[in-house]
Amino acid sequence: MAADQTGWDWFSLSFDGGGKLMGFVLRDGGAGFASGTWIDPDGTPHPLAPGALRAEALERAEVAGRAVPVAWRLRLEARGLDVTLRALNPAAWMAVSVPYWEGPVRVTGSHPGRGYLEMTGY
Repeated sequence: MAADQTGWDWFSLSFDGGGKLMGFVLRDGGAGFASGTWIDPDGTPHPLAPGALRAEALERAEVAGRAVPVAWRLRLEARGLDVTLRALNPAAWMAVSVPYWEGPVRVTGSHPGRGYLEMTGY
């Protein structure tokens, strides 16, 4: 990460229709930088243009003395994607030398499915 970046939010999602999305946001106190890859059901990858993936934290939980996002809205207009992610275990904090949150998420909305979320810098 660059010196002005405070952390990242990384999403790895598998949708019931067979598509997949791996995306991330590097937080910098402003708009940040978001990118990723959409993967068709047949395995064809499509890199996302910077900023195409929109991520908005919807809910936070107090975890290890930190306010950590445990629900997100992700949008990818080019794919008609508008989903909500919810942590299955909001308290999934890893208190290691570089502390972070990681765990499985349930995906609902335009493309239901399941996934995994990793976040640092909270």
